[in-house]
Amino acid sequence: MNSKFNKEEFNEKNALVNKYLCNFIASKFLRIFYDQNKNEITQNRYAKLCGISSSTISKLKIAEGYDIPLSTIYNICRHERYSLKQLFDEFEKEYGINIPD
Repeated sequence: MNSKFNKEEFNEKNALVNKYLCNFIASKFLRIFYDQNKNEITQNRYAKLCGISSSTISKLKIAEGYDIPLSTIYNICRHERYSLKQLFDEFEKEYGINIPD
């Protein structure tokens, strides 16, 4: 590793990426909840259909975001019939590839 490696700075940059990713996912999928037939549903029902907890959705919706596991991203994408590639391509277009810099 680089001799100038600073763990605190690295953690801050990761937190920023997580924040932006959570905000992106929340704005894309978590404002109004739909089932796969495009019927509006509750947050609890959406969470159940995604295989995640309602509290996880609440954490995704807070402005600070949280350390989101890839499995959570995958579960939301699976429900939304969205590929991970498509999600991350759109994320990169919006935020660029060097978010922390």
